[in-house]
Amino acid sequence: MEKVTNIIAKLQKEIGKEFRQTKFNIDGWVFDDFMRYQLNDNQEIIKLKMNHAGLTKIPDIVFEIESLEELSLEENAIDQLPEKLSALKNLRYLNLAYNQFADFPAGIFRLPRLELLNLTANKLSELPCNQEISNLLELNVSHNSIRKLPASSKGYRRLSYLNLSQCGLSELPEDFSALENLQGLDLSNNHFSQIPEQLRRLPGLYRLYLNGNKIKEIKNIEFSKIEFLNLGFNEIENLPDEIGNFKQIRTLAFDYNRLTKLPPTFAQLTSLRKLDLSGNPMTHFPEAITGLPNLEELNLIDCKINAIPPLIRNLQKIRVILLMHNQIEIIPDEIFDLPELLHLELAMNKIRHLSPDIAKAQKMETLSLANNSISLIPPQIVDLKKLKELDLSENLLEFLPAFILDMQLPIHYDAGEDGILLQNNPISYPPVKIIKEGNAKIREYFDSHS
Repeated sequence: MEKVTNIIAKLQKEIGKEFRQTKFNIDGWVFDDFMRYQLNDNQEIIKLKMNHAGLTKIPDIVFEIESLEELSLEENAIDQLPEKLSALKNLRYLNLAYNQFADFPAGIFRLPRLELLNLTANKLSELPCNQEISNLLELNVSHNSIRKLPASSKGYRRLSYLNLSQCGLSELPEDFSALENLQGLDLSNNHFSQIPEQLRRLPGLYRLYLNGNKIKEIKNIEFSKIEFLNLGFNEIENLPDEIGNFKQIRTLAFDYNRLTKLPPTFAQLTSLRKLDLSGNPMTHFPEAITGLPNLEELNLIDCKINAIPPLIRNLQKIRVILLMHNQIEIIPDEIFDLPELLHLELAMNKIRHLSPDIAKAQKMETLSLANNSISLIPPQIVDLKKLKELDLSENLLEFLPAFILDMQLPIHYDAGEDGILLQNNPISYPPVKIIKEGNAKIREYFDSHS
């Protein structure tokens, strides 16, 4: 412990700040004013964090901590990285995100144990190294102005995850397919106009982010292992029939594109668990969706949909349905027959009526019907024993039925996080001032007026 005390004393002197050490928490960390560290069984510092500490350079004493395995200096004002970083031979994780340096010393890549490197939001204009990197598995250089990648990617062939989000990229080098171990790739918020051909030749790629680009059509989609694909916030108008070849895909996002329909082959995505089509001008509920037997989460927010088809009953594993901000007038009874449905969002539609069949949704935990035109609550709603939140705000309720208290949920007229939400309804019975006082006062009112 004496060695640690000496290091802390040197840090105090070098930085000009006096630390006020508190106590170990459950994970073994020691907390100071702007620093925390963790020791191993030999009382050596193995993890050191000085995030958001106002540092303009890395303190020299850090380079003397030979035992250091994890170093995080996020959100400082460091504008230069010294070669001395390469002295930390045991370093496995290095986080230098949100600083101000434009150059990255190549010698750091010779650290024999370095596996994770985060360089998010600095002033880099190129990838920091093009030599063989022995053990680096994850690299994050997002929010830098890289714009163009080096012609050769062989130095990064061991990477399993690469984040190039918001770097100004519009193309990938032909040699990018050399990243044969890549499993996750983030190319979101760049300037790609099509899905890069090189991605098809990445044999292990299963997680791909291409959202926030300028892609107008889908081509080159024959990925062998892709399980997660995000193509949201592009300019896609149509999906090709070949989309049905994604037999292994489990999560798919096309939110805020220009889709008006889905091809019939979409129903062949039998492994699909999560689907996000929000913000597309669909107008009609795509029939192909009802052929997805393993779908668990469906997002069709803001799609201008005017009706829910009875075939929704086919989604026997669906747990979450999001249909806010559409033009729906009727909730089909079949939706309440879905045996696994937990969360149903139908706010901001044109619904006037709730069916007594709502009682069939026995697993329902959250039901949002805010901003509709509902004037009556069916008595059968009290049979939803697992319901935790019922949002009926911004409707046309003029009176609150006494049976609502049998739901054993807190009633709110003002905003609340759970229970029954009633704000901005024209309720006159009981008076709103009584409702605002809570369930006990509401019950007293009903008892005295029965």
